Amino acid sequence: MTDAPAKSKGGRPKGYPRTGGRKKGVPNKGTIATREMILRKGNPIEFLISVMNGNRFTAAPEEGSRRKSWAYPTMDQRLAAAQTLARKVAADMKSVDLSAEEGRAPFVFQFISGGQQ
Repeated sequence: MTDAPAKSKGGRPKGYPRTGGRKKGVPNKGTIATREMILRKGNPIEFLISVMNGNRFTAAPEEGSRRKSWAYPTMDQRLAAAQTLARKVAADMKSVDLSAEEGRAPFVFQFISGGQQ
C-alpha cells in the first residue's frame, strides 16, 4: 500500500499581498459603457426634472395608429422624481455625537437672530 500524495489547494498562499486585477474604485468596462450610453441617449437628470415639472411626453402610439399621443406624469410619478432629485442634491442628514470628552467643557451653541435683542 502506497501513501497518496497530499492534495494541493492551489492559488496564492495566505498572507501574500494581492496583485493584479482592477484597482479599488475603478469601474469595470461594462459600467463605463452603460454610463456612456445613457448619457449619449439622453440626460437622466433633465428627464427627472421634466417629470417633476409635469411636462408632457410623447407616449407610445396605439396599435395601428401613426398619430402621436401625449401623456402627463401622475402626481405620484412627479413626487418620486422630486424625491430622487432631492437625494442627489442634498446628502442624507446623519446624527453626530457632540458629547464632551471627560475633563473638557461641553459645547455651547448660541443662536443669534438678525432681529433686535
